[in-house]
Amino acid sequence: MSSLTAPQKEIMISLLELYDKNRSLVKSKEIATRTRRNEGTVRNVMPVLRAIGLVEAVPGPKGGYMPTSKAYESFNIPKNLRLLSVPIYTKKGERTDVTVTDILFKSVFSPDFCQALLKVIGSLSKLNIGEDLVIGPTPSGRMIIEGKITGRDDLHGEILLDVINLISIPKERVQNVMSQRLVTIPVNMRLMDAAGVLYRELIRAAPVVDERGLVGMLTSSDISRCVSEGKTSQSVGESTSRKPVIISSEEDILEAMDKMRRSSIGRLVVVNSQGKPVGMITRTDILSRILKPFEMVEERSGEEAIHG
Repeated sequence: MSSLTAPQKEIMISLLELYDKNRSLVKSKEIATRTRRNEGTVRNVMPVLRAIGLVEAVPGPKGGYMPTSKAYESFNIPKNLRLLSVPIYTKKGERTDVTVTDILFKSVFSPDFCQALLKVIGSLSKLNIGEDLVIGPTPSGRMIIEGKITGRDDLHGEILLDVINLISIPKERVQNVMSQRLVTIPVNMRLMDAAGVLYRELIRAAPVVDERGLVGMLTSSDISRCVSEGKTSQSVGESTSRKPVIISSEEDILEAMDKMRRSSIGRLVVVNSQGKPVGMITRTDILSRILKPFEMVEERSGEEAIHG
């Protein structure tokens, strides 16, 4: 930022680098050592940086400094290198002005409950004991925690949470989860012939194509509707009820889940960079990916029981 003095810029850059490296609050002594300046100088500069919205400060012996999102934007640090705080929402979905900087899970071996100790920044006065919160998603692991406040330490900026639900969506590209076995239906095929294809292939839907490419999606519901209306002699092109919803093979499965939810469907046609259909991804495909670690653990436990 051009409005900062050279010492202020140097201290700010050191804070950004130390925070990204250690992923924890930074002490003034650490910044002083890195910049070879007096610790008192660093402390004198921090109120100025806080006043212009570049720094957050946590008081106390366990406290320190952290850069804000404005600081990353002001110094043109790429988004994928930013380490930002995790937001806290009320049960009604309202975002609070309190953010999480660290999460420590406690009592994880208890079969009945799990607790999380949250290190936070912001005023805790509006967060009451017994209140339900939603925390997340975290940048890494895309984890969301639902829980109830059981303790609060305003002095040290800590919240003790009884964890009710813990949800995490893996970062995975669509192409790694999709089915690459793609069955397509010609647009001019007779409906009943297409029904036979779906039956033989044990699938509930298939993309409809013509010489130009993808033009529709034929589902088992379309076939049932046409049969009930006595329209069994018409073509596939006359029978499809909706345009296919597509997704790029490079997209994330979270985007695929969101598209399915918004469109109220259970499958998407996957296309490559040229827009050519290369596969299908279904809710079952995504569920299988989410359950994969559980299956691995169960299999490993079974093997240990046999050989133990």
